[in-house]
Amino acid sequence: MRLDRLPSVNYKKLLASLASSRFASDFPAALGDRVRTSASGARSLLFNRLLPGLQALTLQERILAALVITGAVLRLFMLAHKSIWLDEAFSITISQRPWIEVLRMAVRTDTHPPLYYLLLKAWLALGDGEAWVRFLSVIFSLASIPMAYKVTSALYEDDQAGLIAAAILAFSPFQVWYAQEVRMYAMLTFFVLASGYFFIRALRDDERRDWIGFVLTTALALYTDNGAIWFVATIGLFYLAYRKHFPGRFKHWLLGHAAIGLLYLPWLPFFWKQTQQVTEDFWLTPPTFQTVLGTILDFHSYNFPLSAISLIYMAMIFIWAFIVPRRAWQLHLATLWLFVPLIVSLLLSLRQPIFLSRNLIAASLGYYLLIAGTIWQFKSRKVTLALVVPLVVMNLVSIGYNDWKVEKENWRAAATEVAQQVQNKPGGLLVFMPRYAELPFQYYFKRSGSSIQTQGYPGDELLLHPRPRQVTDVSALIEGHPYVWLVVRNVESEDLDWGVKEWLDQNGYVRQLDFVAKDVDVLTYYRWDKAPKSSPPASTAANTKTFLPLIQRGIVYQTYVVRPGETLLEIALRYETTVQVLMDINALQNPHDVSEGQELFIPQQVAGDSNTGNERP
Repeated sequence: MRLDRLPSVNYKKLLASLASSRFASDFPAALGDRVRTSASGARSLLFNRLLPGLQALTLQERILAALVITGAVLRLFMLAHKSIWLDEAFSITISQRPWIEVLRMAVRTDTHPPLYYLLLKAWLALGDGEAWVRFLSVIFSLASIPMAYKVTSALYEDDQAGLIAAAILAFSPFQVWYAQEVRMYAMLTFFVLASGYFFIRALRDDERRDWIGFVLTTALALYTDNGAIWFVATIGLFYLAYRKHFPGRFKHWLLGHAAIGLLYLPWLPFFWKQTQQVTEDFWLTPPTFQTVLGTILDFHSYNFPLSAISLIYMAMIFIWAFIVPRRAWQLHLATLWLFVPLIVSLLLSLRQPIFLSRNLIAASLGYYLLIAGTIWQFKSRKVTLALVVPLVVMNLVSIGYNDWKVEKENWRAAATEVAQQVQNKPGGLLVFMPRYAELPFQYYFKRSGSSIQTQGYPGDELLLHPRPRQVTDVSALIEGHPYVWLVVRNVESEDLDWGVKEWLDQNGYVRQLDFVAKDVDVLTYYRWDKAPKSSPPASTAANTKTFLPLIQRGIVYQTYVVRPGETLLEIALRYETTVQVLMDINALQNPHDVSEGQELFIPQQVAGDSNTGNERP
């Protein structure tokens, strides 16, 4: 069957039908009627205007429209609820630089091509609020739903298979999650699907417009994310393996790939430089079997709390896919689309770990095609419902779980807390550990209007400081600052340098109550003998966490009587301990609370990980 004879969504007919219904022209009159009539009468009037346009749609078009609307609801729900996290803040910050700087910084500081950042820069001209910056990804994710329908319909030559694939993508928690991030993954999904659509058409019909569409969309995908490289390798391997099924296509296939190479050639030197950066310093750990299985589970139903049910469903799909195949080459294309990126990424990770679910989002599309094709093979509406409905239920559970239970780094709360603390505290200093923690923090902090000196440790973040300063002398950095806040990105992958904290603990700074949010800690230090006498120690906020003194066994204590004019800092230095330790041992709330003749406990030796008396380092 020729592809151009397949039933497809007729968007022009949809628009013409809506126009013929006079809905657009009569809408102001309908609003007037709403004022003059009851609410129920107005709803009836609106429905009567819209009904003729809906009736003009085919059943497939109505189902697809419903899937797009449902997908929009899922992607827009709680869009701005979670805080902007590190990777999103990186996208926003790099996109706020001048156009040529976006290109330059993408090469110096990132491992992704620049197309998404350039588009986001234009998008930011209309605002930089959380919902708005994420809405760009929502648009691409929604556009991917009808594109999944077209790709799958073209592959299996049946609209029913296309609707199944569209439903899977519309309800996919994996796709919904990255539709709500200021990153390039939703954009990559759309361009990869578009490239696959034109590729399948070109193989079947060998028309020039399809080869041109394939070249352009593939090039756009490559300039969006390096994950598109695995997709290009997949379809290249597929064509070479099934060349005999498509005679007379080799010339156009070869010319198409040559054109893609020429379009990508200007970025190739920069891509090579980015790969060198990954080789030199990257944070991922080597993948294991659990890592690979977890990635496929992410594709299936991201963060579904009952993974055993997901495994059973996946096992059924794979068994049915390879036992009852009716369209061999279609099945093999979907299989390669899923497994080639996984295998290549896994092999490359033997030298340098790069295996990560979001980097393999293009491979998830192969999994959706495989599920859709397997279900479609049964040619039964009852079987289709029996297999699709449980998957939709699982996905809705996962989406709800992700919305309410899964948190992102809470930089919003941390910046709000610090903005409140720095009020009326002149001479303060913010130190970011690591340096790029300043990116998401400043996204929120700059909105407070507060002004304070900042420093990344051990050096400033290049994206925020064109001339980054390096810390070579901690004492010179801290000198003259009575208040110091350490803003820490506290995740397992970070190997932090705690040099600043150790210096503060040993030089008379008193650690106040820490603020602890999701993957973000704020350690507040106060040098009481340098701060203005009218400034009290940092107050306790509602979300702060009090750390109890650390019980250290094996320590011998002695008593000490405070001499006239003696301060707690002098005593701490004399006995090689810290003010914080003396305050914890003696239950002092304020370092000023010492007086002549007061008896204090002094540790003769300190055991344990930290001499601060606190739970955290």
